Amino acid sequence: MRRRDFLERTTIAVATSLVGSIWPDGYHLVGSALADGKGDGQNAALEQKFAEFAIAVRYEDLPADVIASAKRVLLDTLGCAFGSVGSEPANIAEATIRKTFGDGNTATVIGYPRSATVEGAVFVNGVLVRSLDMNDTYIGTEPLHPSEVIPTALALCEERGRSGRDLVEAMVVGYEASMRVNDAISFLERGFHPLCAASYGVPLIAGKIWGIPKEALANAVGISGARGFTSFVVNSGAISMMKAMGLAATAIDGVFATRLAAQGFTGPSGTLEWLASKMKPAKEGFAVDLELARYRLPRVAFKRFPVQIELQAVVEAGASLSRRIEGRTQEIRSITVETYPGIIQRVADPAKFRPQTKGTADHSLPVCLAMALLDGDVTVSQFEKDRWREQDVMALVEKTSVKPGESLIAKLPKGRGASVEIVLADGRSWRETVEVPEGDAQRPLSRASLERKFMNFAVPVVGKAAGERVMSLVDGIEDLRDVRELTRALKGMGKQNPA
Repeated sequence: MRRRDFLERTTIAVATSLVGSIWPDGYHLVGSALADGKGDGQNAALEQKFAEFAIAVRYEDLPADVIASAKRVLLDTLGCAFGSVGSEPANIAEATIRKTFGDGNTATVIGYPRSATVEGAVFVNGVLVRSLDMNDTYIGTEPLHPSEVIPTALALCEERGRSGRDLVEAMVVGYEASMRVNDAISFLERGFHPLCAASYGVPLIAGKIWGIPKEALANAVGISGARGFTSFVVNSGAISMMKAMGLAATAIDGVFATRLAAQGFTGPSGTLEWLASKMKPAKEGFAVDLELARYRLPRVAFKRFPVQIELQAVVEAGASLSRRIEGRTQEIRSITVETYPGIIQRVADPAKFRPQTKGTADHSLPVCLAMALLDGDVTVSQFEKDRWREQDVMALVEKTSVKPGESLIAKLPKGRGASVEIVLADGRSWRETVEVPEGDAQRPLSRASLERKFMNFAVPVVGKAAGERVMSLVDGIEDLRDVRELTRALKGMGKQNPA
């Protein structure tokens, strides 16, 4: 057969195999070999179960505590984003996305006056949410920051003019999928960052908002899951600005994967099973709990201090001790911290005793504790003004030693508590133990504390009245007919020097 005849016949065959129906938003869906188990015999397995899970989530069926938790995390996340407006990572990201994705006017960039394309807003808002290290945390096999999927839900709902209830559904889908993957497997043990879990949550958000069929959604999960591996090196040693963009980049990839799948692009199956079986340590009997009734969202923890989640107890103990020693920090002879071995490995390794970047400093146990002892608190301003570099801070760092806390481990094997003992030159000593830090799911951040945290970050960007309006809109999110009413309130004039 001549090549020309072959091409003509092949073109006709492909054209007639396309599914002619058009689904919402104008996409043409072609047949999927992965999701329906036909063609090459692949079985979508877990990818299809994820798609079914996302489609099954309905606002009307959500328990009251899940909806209340969604509102809390949305307010907290928007506050964290406002707090990073004008920071160097955010400004670089905001300028770069316009060169990369063009000057779109589809989705709001939180705290900035100019809108952007969906992908641009997803990226910048993701950087904003993560930069301060104050966003929420879920502890499954390891710490995960599920709020980093909210920029995707917000931008896509804004683009399509979806309702507040649609936003809540999308948030719940993204949160739950990411957290349930986090429960099922440790990425950290295999050298990857826990944020990889979100490569399964993001395409489900996009598919949920766009209303794409199950087959296409399963393919989107396969494509995104296969690509969503970020090395844990981004959080090791001297931590760079990339810490703030890890999940933001994964989110863009997940949205793109969903666009591809919506047009008929097929993806692999068994991406998580492959990770569990092929990468050490191998995990037998791997499974993800996708039972709707077992929601994880109410178990998300909030941060009181702008430091790594496992440092919350250490800083709280240090702030309490600061008040007890009444400014006698110069007389401190030694500081001994007891906490969990895994925490020590992540926040008290040698690089954390001599941090060279802000990203390393807010992950440094000795530095954060020293600032709490000296200043009675740890704030964003201290990091922005390089307080962590100063001589009195480093003097206390040199007097700090860290060891496993046997009594803590025995009482709360999976806890994040800490015990801090300081000894003065005259031999007097004080000890403060925080078994469960404020903001933990077992010791929730109060509504007053949450509002105070939000307004402290929002007021410098949008003003008091706008900040209060955002809180009101979030509280009544189920009544919003169009999410754009909320996103309009998120615009600001920007700031160059955040306090």
